[in-house]
Amino acid sequence: MALSISLEKIISLLNLPYEQIVSVSLHNPRQCEVQSISSYSKLLVVLRKGEKNMKIINRRINGVSVSTTIIDESLFKKDCSDEELGGAAAHLLLIPYTPLIGGEFLGNMEAGYFKHISMESLRNLILSYKLSSTFFIVTPEYILYDKLKRISTIYPLSRAHIKNLDRRSIEIVLEKLKKSIDTLVYEGYLKKNIIGYSPTEKLVEKILSEKTLINTSEDLEHIFKLYISTKQSTVLDFIRYVTLDPSTLMAPKTPDPEDYLYTVTSLGPQPFPLRLTVEEFIKNIAEVDVEKVTVKRSGGILNATYTVEFYRDKKLERIFVKKYLNWSDFKWVAAWLWALGVKNFSIMASTRMSNEIFFINKLSELGFNTAEILHINWKDKILFQKYIEGENTIQYIKNRGLEKAGEAAEKLGKVLSKLHLNDVTMGDCNPFSFIFTSNQEVYLTDLEQCSLKGLKPWDLTELILYTAHYLPADLVEEFAYKFSKVYLENGGDPGDLRESTEQKYTRLLSPLTPFWIQSRAIRGIKKILEEKGYS
Repeated sequence: MALSISLEKIISLLNLPYEQIVSVSLHNPRQCEVQSISSYSKLLVVLRKGEKNMKIINRRINGVSVSTTIIDESLFKKDCSDEELGGAAAHLLLIPYTPLIGGEFLGNMEAGYFKHISMESLRNLILSYKLSSTFFIVTPEYILYDKLKRISTIYPLSRAHIKNLDRRSIEIVLEKLKKSIDTLVYEGYLKKNIIGYSPTEKLVEKILSEKTLINTSEDLEHIFKLYISTKQSTVLDFIRYVTLDPSTLMAPKTPDPEDYLYTVTSLGPQPFPLRLTVEEFIKNIAEVDVEKVTVKRSGGILNATYTVEFYRDKKLERIFVKKYLNWSDFKWVAAWLWALGVKNFSIMASTRMSNEIFFINKLSELGFNTAEILHINWKDKILFQKYIEGENTIQYIKNRGLEKAGEAAEKLGKVLSKLHLNDVTMGDCNPFSFIFTSNQEVYLTDLEQCSLKGLKPWDLTELILYTAHYLPADLVEEFAYKFSKVYLENGGDPGDLRESTEQKYTRLLSPLTPFWIQSRAIRGIKKILEEKGYS
């Protein structure tokens, strides 16, 4: 279909110097009108040596008032690569367009802009959900609608054409966006899966190491860039020739980006907005009458953990449910204050939940036993997991006789050495975080304080001395000795083991395990270090 107006006529109406034109493009949110001038049309003109700003003017073309954005080439490039103007010009590339001149140039700008908005969307996701974002599934629709929602909120002039994007136009933009997202796969920032893409640890580490501001700062930066970086003498100069449409007063209703975001569970990809209560989970997932469900609080007074029991096909089944508490959770506030300067505990509920979700999945990938995730209620901060039938370290020792303390020590030493060889630390490495099953496997639980490349000596100190609190005094040295022996024989660092006996760590356990008991454990650790020649 031929364009309804010539390039020459547009140049004449806009009084533009032809030799300075880099590109001219006609943008229309309705695919059926993409090559015609209509009330929805927008013109974008990029000049080679234009004024070092952007201006928007209205001109009547074929009897229709058309909004035209005129911008200098260097400034347009910056807006596409880094939204130097807050995306005021670059966002037009989110609207299907017909290039009248400079098609190759616009294609290159589009690729750069789409890559930028993809990284921006991923950055905000990672800043919100930290390490757990590696187990999110992001779709092109999520990135597109996230951007449309943001730009329409902060830049009213974008609202009319975003509101009128039709289904076919959305599909065309998504196809282009997908090509840019695929470049992030090639660069190692994303990995493909069945229904979308997941951030890699490489990308998560990059984002978390370079930025610490809250994610809303992206929008604040865009607002400032829109009205300050344009170098206008006043805000009104930016739109002085624009006729404001009443439709710009309200942000358009676009699909919720979160409807196109998923998280990984053992039951398959879970839509992010799905927020089930215990009753709803049992009814919808397990398909069991909620009246036949028993909910028991399984933790202490400071732990919001529950065991949910129900019968299915006359067989008793259990799931484990954890509700993450915030500052009201005194346990973590007290721990943080007590260990201040030695070990930094995470105390915010959202951070701890995100951290635990990441390490449940990460450690499972590394070959450790963790409880499968069944459902994640992000809004209410509730995690549903498969229930692990077994006993924690203290129960295991007490229920089988104290002679089993040495056996438990050896199992723990092997598990912890493997963790540390993978540069993973438990953070809160207490004997209740290890579950011994009937088939002699050890499961890792309560992983909300885990970290990569954390304090390995602290893990060792806490596990040995915390466990020593529950052992008869005459078994403490043997427990510490056998644990340390297996830890070293399986690749544990003797320097970390030696450091674990230092007072800066041991004093933190003194309220629980008195120094005369600690001294027995330390004696056991030093004994094996001497035998191995590490003293």
